[in-house]
Amino acid sequence: MAIRPRRSAKPAGVRAERRARVRHLARIAALVLVTALVWLPLVVTVPTSLRPRAEITTAEPSLIPGEFTLGNYSRLFRVMDYGAYMKNSLVVAGCTAAICLLVSSLAAYSLVWLKFRGKRAFLALTLLAYTFPQILLVIPLFVMCFRLGLLDTRFALVLTYLSFVLPFGIWIHRNYFQTISGELVGAALTDGCGYLQCMVKVVLPISLPAMATVLTFSFVAAWNEYMFANILVSSDAARTASVGLQTLIGSHSTDYGMLTAASVVMALPVIIFFLLIQGYFREGLTMGSMKG
Repeated sequence: MAIRPRRSAKPAGVRAERRARVRHLARIAALVLVTALVWLPLVVTVPTSLRPRAEITTAEPSLIPGEFTLGNYSRLFRVMDYGAYMKNSLVVAGCTAAICLLVSSLAAYSLVWLKFRGKRAFLALTLLAYTFPQILLVIPLFVMCFRLGLLDTRFALVLTYLSFVLPFGIWIHRNYFQTISGELVGAALTDGCGYLQCMVKVVLPISLPAMATVLTFSFVAAWNEYMFANILVSSDAARTASVGLQTLIGSHSTDYGMLTAASVVMALPVIIFFLLIQGYFREGLTMGSMKG
């Protein structure tokens, strides 16, 4: 009886290695494609904002401008006072982020370390408010601002934005606070710290990633918001940059030089803000989603 030779395990191992290499290359290709799609608007917008008007409308466009000019930026701030819109956006987004950070940290601290009735109901309502479609809040918020005399004010935008960034802030802070050792907080309370003092001196200093995440989300959400800013504000005195950007799009013609220049100017504060705290942001977003 003939004895069949054993098959070598090497071909199977080689095939597995090839499949792993193919999957690795496929992931790299997918990441490159996604990165290219993300960078494409920026690659088109920035050179366009530096072109003269005649070159923008040419029949043979090129990626690199034939002539660089800052005329579009000059006209942007000279013709329509876009600086005032940027100032309004900074005030609204900054106030929204600061208030959200303060209130959400206090609320989350209470949910984690204090005992009171209705804690679960409050948390459930918070999640429900976060999942509620914003479009359904337009009429109630408009009526509320009208009755309070807040229409056409920046304060109306701050209150409105807080209604949909606060639930997220509370959830992130709560999940992050749950990762903090209860013995640490208990030791601080035993040593004579009050609850508020314990929060300020013990909990918040080790919660910078969560705070950075909430600060970034609330600032960017308020900075980019358009729908409520367009409905609740009608005058140039309180108009934000997102609404001012839309006014550059005409019914019959559009000044693409000023439009792209405004887009670049509007994106710069968010990019700078994110670059400053991106390390804390990544850690806080990861830790804040570990517990639910």
